[in-house]
Amino acid sequence: MAPHQPLPATDDDDLAARLRVAIMRVSRRLRVEVGGGTVTAGQYSVLVALWHEPRTLGQLAARERVQAPSMTRIAKALEEQGFIQRTSHPDDGRQVLIEITAAGRGVVEHVRGERTAWLSRHVADLDEADRATLCRAAELLTEMNAR
Repeated sequence: MAPHQPLPATDDDDLAARLRVAIMRVSRRLRVEVGGGTVTAGQYSVLVALWHEPRTLGQLAARERVQAPSMTRIAKALEEQGFIQRTSHPDDGRQVLIEITAAGRGVVEHVRGERTAWLSRHVADLDEADRATLCRAAELLTEMNAR
């Protein structure tokens, strides 16, 4: 690949707009090209949310920013595929916890692996300087997200 000179950002708003577009396009490509085929993007996001701990439907709906009926439909589809299971809440018998199953973990691991492989193939085409730039950009985006 021939080296190129990036266009300088004219101001913070210009840089923010360019970053937003670039992040959205890469994210879309990852979802479309290597989405796993087994689950939708929304279902995948729920499985990731359950990776470390079970949650109630209300907690999942709030995290995913959807209404309760939408989360109920997502959970039902995931349960029918065997990717989640419902259990009793240990502290509140009125609540039901949703937890990821081994099959659900397998889906997450497969999709993550496919997405990492897709990115790796594209990163491999870059020269060392561009890869270093992307490494620093990843660090900065992670820091920004933590604020």
